[in-house]
Amino acid sequence: MKKTAVICASSPTYAFALYVSLRTFFKNSPKLAQEADVYVYAWNWGDDLKRLMASCGPVTVVDYDLPADIERTPFVMKFTPALFARFEGFNLLEKYQNVVCLDSDILVQKELVGVLEEMTENIGITRDSCPTVGHNFTAAPEGNYDLSRPCYNAGFLVLKRNRLPVPGKEVAHWLYDMLKKCVNITYLGDQGIINLALQKFQLVPYVFSALYNLPASSSLRKLKKAYIIHSTGHRKFWCYYFFKDWYCAYAVWRANGGSPALRKNTRLWDKLLAKLGLQNRVFFELAPDGFKYPGKFILFTLKRWFYAILDK
Repeated sequence: MKKTAVICASSPTYAFALYVSLRTFFKNSPKLAQEADVYVYAWNWGDDLKRLMASCGPVTVVDYDLPADIERTPFVMKFTPALFARFEGFNLLEKYQNVVCLDSDILVQKELVGVLEEMTENIGITRDSCPTVGHNFTAAPEGNYDLSRPCYNAGFLVLKRNRLPVPGKEVAHWLYDMLKKCVNITYLGDQGIINLALQKFQLVPYVFSALYNLPASSSLRKLKKAYIIHSTGHRKFWCYYFFKDWYCAYAVWRANGGSPALRKNTRLWDKLLAKLGLQNRVFFELAPDGFKYPGKFILFTLKRWFYAILDK
């Protein structure tokens, strides 16, 4: 039996991004991929999508939804219930010694197995650009919490069973219960709830280098060193940047029948692509909107040409 689990989740809409994330994980972190059981928590997926996701590597797809008594408010549905599947990482500590939680919109560039040895506390996490815990909520949550504490990003999370002060299932139960109380104020989804759990259970975070959760907007010098690149905010891989591994994995997704990336272009750009019959080409599905981001479109084009020449 394996000692480690890797988990991730998505709705059908963002399954394309998760597929790419997993392909880059299996390609660039083969040691951890081999040592771990990989779980995909699927919210509202059909059978065809499950089969397509399973084709990217040895994964176990698990149907997931929030408990029925948690109200599906606009804040919850903004990210869909899939975002909160990260709470299941604590439940998996009943079976595994280690759990690694990965976001769905990442690019894995390097081997991640070393994080299990590096981490010396009960929870490993990275700092967030959001300045404080309180910035995750539209109002103060119920309870005695210090909302002025620095905020941690939930996009990369490592858990260790033998270092937790309470059973993992107890933490998971509390997370869902706290979410139930915060459904109308959870502006940034699960992240705020997890930050509150650090205080509730006196969890001492091991703060990983930003290179394990580096924003895609970072400098090229930093991006080359990153273990994980994260397309935070609106600056997504599929509408803003060119990264070769992400582009190539997405092309495989589309070739296998996967749905196109979720985009919102200007009307003029969509009209031009339709007129030229280019709207279903992988390049134009991923290239920045040429009217909205002309400079980024040119840079994306040059990078694509450069790597295409190198591949010949």
